[in-house]
Amino acid sequence: MSRSCVTCALDTHNSHLLGHRGARGEYFENTQAGFQHTQRLQQSFPNHLVGIEFDVQLTLDGHLVVFHDESLLRLYGRQSRIDQLSTAEIKRLNKKNSAASQPAIVTLDEMPRWLSTYQHIELEIKTHSRTNYQALIKALRRCLAHPDFDSLPITLTSFDLRLHYYLQIDSFLSHLPRGLLVEPLSWSLSELPSVFSPSGTLTESSSADRLNTLPLSTHQMLYDTPSLAARLGCSSLGLYYPLFNASVIQRCQYYGLSTTAWTVNQPQQAINLIELGVNYVITDYPTLFLQQ
Repeated sequence: MSRSCVTCALDTHNSHLLGHRGARGEYFENTQAGFQHTQRLQQSFPNHLVGIEFDVQLTLDGHLVVFHDESLLRLYGRQSRIDQLSTAEIKRLNKKNSAASQPAIVTLDEMPRWLSTYQHIELEIKTHSRTNYQALIKALRRCLAHPDFDSLPITLTSFDLRLHYYLQIDSFLSHLPRGLLVEPLSWSLSELPSVFSPSGTLTESSSADRLNTLPLSTHQMLYDTPSLAARLGCSSLGLYYPLFNASVIQRCQYYGLSTTAWTVNQPQQAINLIELGVNYVITDYPTLFLQQ
């Protein structure tokens, strides 16, 4: 099998790929079939695809399910929010989904069987305006303290600064690797022509100062984001991929932070980020990158 340009770059720069929500561009996201697919792919490319990213949400009765959105609308056509459903209701929904040939929603408790071969796992903790932080911390402790999770290389990630404060002071969760996620408040690259090229990469004329003025989810300047992550006790920083430049990489290295770029679906974008020094590249299409 010939090696893709992406795998050559990965080897040269000691960077790695992570499957996004399993491999959401190739299989239904955050589901057993997607996780099994990524696991098989990883067995063929163990030095390149080293792990996955997936999301968890808190249910009405204080359990964690592997799901990205707040509601079921986009994926299942139902208005219900995850935090309005008990695990018993989700099990009943899974039976209906099975009858309709739709994949089941899985729980965090079920995940270890699909994670055992990975070197790096990013578990994103989703929150919203109604989040019960005490219940969320309790659920995370209950799941992650189970022996099945002991040897798994999990990094807990979140955009939520308040949650990071709670993780930092928790006697158990504070000992797990944690990563700060940051995104621009504007999601349209077309709204930022002076900063980004049409392909979504930084233009040569874009200065760190111009990039530093972008409004971010942390409500702090990009230059200060690595120091914020360090103050929160994080070991990594995950950015929406066009936010990366040499200055950000240098700041992360100064604070001893590993770096993750998301979500990268064009091979040339991945190569650019790898050559810049990003440690982990999250993609919806790992097969495209590995078997190009």
